[in-house]
Amino acid sequence: MRATRKTFLLSILLVLAVSTGASADDRQALFDAARAGDVDQVRSLIGAGVAVDSADKYGTTALAMAARGGHTAVVRFLLESDADPNLEEGFYGTSPLTLLLFMGGDDESSTVEIAKLLLEHGADDRAQALGAGIQRQNLELVRAAVESGPILESMLARFRAGARNMDPALKEILDSAESRPDPPPPVYTADDLEPFVGRFEGFATSTFIEVSVKSDRLLAAVDGGEPQELEVTAERTFRNQEAGLTATFFGRAGTIEGIQLMLPGAAPQSLRRSVAEPMGAEAFSGAGEAVVPGASAPTVNWPAFRGAGAAGIGDGVDAPVEWDLESGDGILWSVDVPGLGNSSPVVWGDAVFLTTAVAKGAEQKIRTGLTGAGDPVDESVEHRWLVLAFDKKTGRQLWETEVGRAVPLTKRHFKATQANSTPVTDGEHLVVVFPTAGLACLGLDGEIHWQHELGSLNAGAFTDPTIEWGFASSPFLYGSTVIQQVDVHGGQYIAAWDLGSGDKVWRTERQVAPSWATPNVLPGPEGDELVVNGSTIHGYDPKSGEELWSLAPNSELVIATPVIGNGRAYISAGYPPVKPIYAIEPGLRGAHEVDPRAGDEAVAWSHGIGGAYMPTPLLYRGIFYIVHHNGRIVAYDAASGVAIYKSRFSKGGTFTGSPVAVNGKLYMGTEEGRLYVLMAGPKYQELAVNEIQEPLMATPAVSEGVLFLRTPSRLIAVARPQNEEEAR
Repeated sequence: MRATRKTFLLSILLVLAVSTGASADDRQALFDAARAGDVDQVRSLIGAGVAVDSADKYGTTALAMAARGGHTAVVRFLLESDADPNLEEGFYGTSPLTLLLFMGGDDESSTVEIAKLLLEHGADDRAQALGAGIQRQNLELVRAAVESGPILESMLARFRAGARNMDPALKEILDSAESRPDPPPPVYTADDLEPFVGRFEGFATSTFIEVSVKSDRLLAAVDGGEPQELEVTAERTFRNQEAGLTATFFGRAGTIEGIQLMLPGAAPQSLRRSVAEPMGAEAFSGAGEAVVPGASAPTVNWPAFRGAGAAGIGDGVDAPVEWDLESGDGILWSVDVPGLGNSSPVVWGDAVFLTTAVAKGAEQKIRTGLTGAGDPVDESVEHRWLVLAFDKKTGRQLWETEVGRAVPLTKRHFKATQANSTPVTDGEHLVVVFPTAGLACLGLDGEIHWQHELGSLNAGAFTDPTIEWGFASSPFLYGSTVIQQVDVHGGQYIAAWDLGSGDKVWRTERQVAPSWATPNVLPGPEGDELVVNGSTIHGYDPKSGEELWSLAPNSELVIATPVIGNGRAYISAGYPPVKPIYAIEPGLRGAHEVDPRAGDEAVAWSHGIGGAYMPTPLLYRGIFYIVHHNGRIVAYDAASGVAIYKSRFSKGGTFTGSPVAVNGKLYMGTEEGRLYVLMAGPKYQELAVNEIQEPLMATPAVSEGVLFLRTPSRLIAVARPQNEEEAR
């Protein structure tokens, strides 16, 4: 079975066993050649002794890589060299044929040709090919699937049941298909069933299921009803015939993330594992405050991503709760920004600084909304990477500096841009980083003091370096240095440069998956610790780059910046194989492998699930707020880790930017262009929903009660009316 993380790890080890006998460099060369479609290099490496079924750390073989890339000649050679077409990679559980059909390229003819090759050489998931052929109305693919052998009985019955309006030629081929019996359902012990246990909640509805184990059977109680005993009908699929209930569990990396639920007379529903069981406002201890320099005075400077210390707190002057962009009510000014960027604005004194990337002669746009797709956008035209400065009070542009001009060396995710990283300033230096254009230090007058090329900065899918999503880690200032986290394909590292001269101070190599996080500093009695989120979490000496500690497990895709406050670092991530929240105190040393469900002396408290995928959490007035990408917020007592409340946002939304706090209120924007305002505290209280009507991918900046909102192509200053300020 693939129901448990233990089984997932064992399957990876079994696949990796065939990778021995050649060096890691040779195997990597095989993978690179397969992805590139270089059949001569693949032939040379196999001839030199590299195992044809060599696999990467996730169990993906060269055959799967070539199939996904649409490289027919490489696929043919590997199959003729006895590559196994049925080896599944371990993270998503996909075979070469599945990768080809559902994650491959757009060339239909090469897709069909490669599918036929895989089927001819024994690919067993022919039902996938049949279903894809019917969906695409591709006669050749349907015929190849049917002629390759019998189809599972249940799948064939499903296809035939939907054949009423099918093209006659397709139906004729389908009618000729032979069937084979479905495999017997797996036999689960009580221990095997434990990963399925828990509460699962409707993604867009109020439906919930409580799943428990009794002896060697699962029980499911829907919406608080009586528990129903479930029988196993297939791998991860359970049914109660009398109640008409079918539950199919799904998840990546051997985990159980949710249930596809079917009930009589209702459309199928997707339910996700519950991330917290709130204890209510009475569980809030009221202890702890996020420490922010100058918090008692009006916040004037917002020097980095999420402001001072990345805390996201702009106290001192009230900010508006409601405004109207169309009428201009509550809008101080709004200016168009050339090009496209998702970086957040920063503020120092009377100036607002912003970065953007301008493509020559090309329309630049992003796609938004909740989706698991990861399609890259190829912008093979010249770009200009710009730093812009605006007057904080009027929006007048003060200056524009071009940091680089070139065709981007990498693609970007369709939600991302070529300018995702937020600048950082100390009032004298302004440091920016861009893919292709590199790291640059400017004065606040826009003059470039020094600049370093950093290469392509290819941050993308951890399973495939050819799936490029764009760089987003922001520079971080520590004393007289700037520190940059560079977790990219082709060599991950973190490094520090001298702010004045640009000279390299230190560089530390990292063995982690690509990430988009920004580091932060945790003060402690033994000195400052540079806390760096990644597929393994690390602590470094910020003065030397020496590794102090590491903490695992963590998600493979990591985006959130560590949050510092209450004498702790709070770290979260929201992607398999675990979606943890860790509260870490200073002084940790050595390597630690934590069971986040059971806790560990290495952490103050932890949760195995509940971390957010995109937004950085907010620690404010003793409450730790996690905003989930899919439109939920969970508030935890920062001292104990106990959940206080959990709620959906009234109008939903997809959250990528991070929340900020101003004078007892929380502000957070959505990709759909809404900005929610909540009352801070142990109860969910929504004050307003403001429609911006443009995507809010970036995190707001706050200065003296003014909210600076960055859309991909605009900068908007939202402020209380002047007469209202005077009245106060």
